[in-house]
This record gives sequence, structure tokens and C-alpha cells, in this order.
Amino acid sequence: MKLHLNLLLLIFAIILITSCDKDPIGPPGNGSFIYPLKVGNQWEYDRTFSSFNFRPDSSNDDQYNDINITSSVIIEIIRREPTPDAIDVFVFQETLNENDRPLVSNSFYANLDSGLYFYGNSGPAYVTPKASLNNRFLFKGKYFNNIREITSYITNAIPKNYVLIGSSISENPPPIQSLKYPINIGSQWTFRNSGNPWLIDKKIINYEKVTVPVGSFVCIKVQWLFDIDTDNVWDEDIIFYDYICKKGLIKRSIVFKDIIATGEMSPEPLGLIDAKDESILTKLTL
Repeated sequence: MKLHLNLLLLIFAIILITSCDKDPIGPPGNGSFIYPLKVGNQWEYDRTFSSFNFRPDSSNDDQYNDINITSSVIIEIIRREPTPDAIDVFVFQETLNENDRPLVSNSFYANLDSGLYFYGNSGPAYVTPKASLNNRFLFKGKYFNNIREITSYITNAIPKNYVLIGSSISENPPPIQSLKYPINIGSQWTFRNSGNPWLIDKKIINYEKVTVPVGSFVCIKVQWLFDIDTDNVWDEDIIFYDYICKKGLIKRSIVFKDIIATGEMSPEPLGLIDAKDESILTKLTL
């Protein structure tokens, strides 16, 4: 009897270990996935900004090369608000702690039958930087103080009528499709149209297992495609991927290539550098 019980316990342990290795969440799957929108949901990330591959080698190498700056990000769904057409929009409050200075912004999302839709944003994190002699990076024809400003610019530089002030929800213009339902590998759709301010498509590449401090997740790998210079060719100097599962965004990785580095007191170019903006999920409350 004791031997029989020990055998059953062993079988149970093997099943448990195997199921954990396969990830109990599983991939989103066709027709079964919607982004988790619920007041109180919270995601915490370590967000690391790094620069590397400064070229040509010079005495200025040290101030640009192999630099890593880690910030913490907390994203929480703080409330939901109705739109004029009776759709519940959820307010995502993002707090980025950078240099002991919190930057707080809000984004507005809703799940519809055809996908997750973005309704707008508000807050200081979305302000486009102004050029000055202190700017250190030149990318896509604009000067930036740091890598975060580049990310904010390419993802949030949208026409003023799309930016929501305070928490008011406007029904015009129409919302933007952030994810397309159902989830299908190879699916591609337009996130922003050319002129608003430039063409951005998203594409589901494949499923990929991602391991972060809170566990392992089978995610869809979503690529962002940009045509900022409007030449009808996807820009090769922005490599942007989101990793998403039923628990939300697990990881984001953005690589910027061939940024022009400039002096702190002069806009004169010193060389080229690559940079990375990566967010990793460290805590999850759903």
C-alpha cells in the first residue's frame, strides 16, 4: 500500500513538473485570446536603456559605449471610462521612475471583437523633445537627449487630435488597432496610417517561449514595422518586438541602429552608435 502511494506521488510530481515546463498559460491561440483588461491589473518592469557599438573608435568612446541605465516601470489599469458610443475604455497609468523622478502618463485601451484598440494618451512622457545644444543623439532627423525620448517619439508622435487631455474620451478620430483578433501567425495590419504621422504596421511573427523573473510564458512575437522616411520600404534601423501572452506584455525589445552621436555642447557628429530599449516583466498582479 505504501509502495503504491509513493508511486502515485511520483507520477503526480512528474506530471506537475512537466506541466510547469510547458507553461500553464499556453499560447494565446485562435479565437481564445483577448488582452487582460480589468481594473486593478498591474505589471511591473525593469526597463534598461543601453548603447553600444560606437564607431569609429575614439576618445569619445567611453561616454557612449557599453552604457546601461535601468529604470523601473509600473503599469496599472486604474479605472474604466465610457465613450460616447457606450464602449468601456480602460485607463492604463504608466509610471516610469527615471533618475528618482517619476514620469506619469495615461493610455486608453478597449477590447472589441476585432482586436485591442488604442484610444489615445496623455501625460508628460509623450511630449516630443525640443532640439538644443545639449542633445546627444540625432536619429530620423531629430535631436534627442536620451534613448527613452527616441522610443517615445517613434511610438507616440501622433497628431494633436489623437492626444487626449486629462481623462476625457473623444469618439473622433476613430481608435487605432493595437492587436488584431483572432491571433494568427503571419497576420499583419496597419497600426498607423501614412501621415499620422507615418506608416506603422504590426505583424505576428510566431510563438516564442520567454523566460522572465516571474516565470516562463509562451508568447506571440509581434513585430512593429516603420516607414518614417516615407520611401515605401520598411526602415531597417528600428528592430522592434513585443512578446505578449494571456497575461499581457511580457517583454519589449527595441534596437536602434546607426544613431548619430553628438557632443554635449555641440551638435557636431562624433560617430555612429547602436542602442537598445528593453522592458522585462518582474512582477504581475491580475
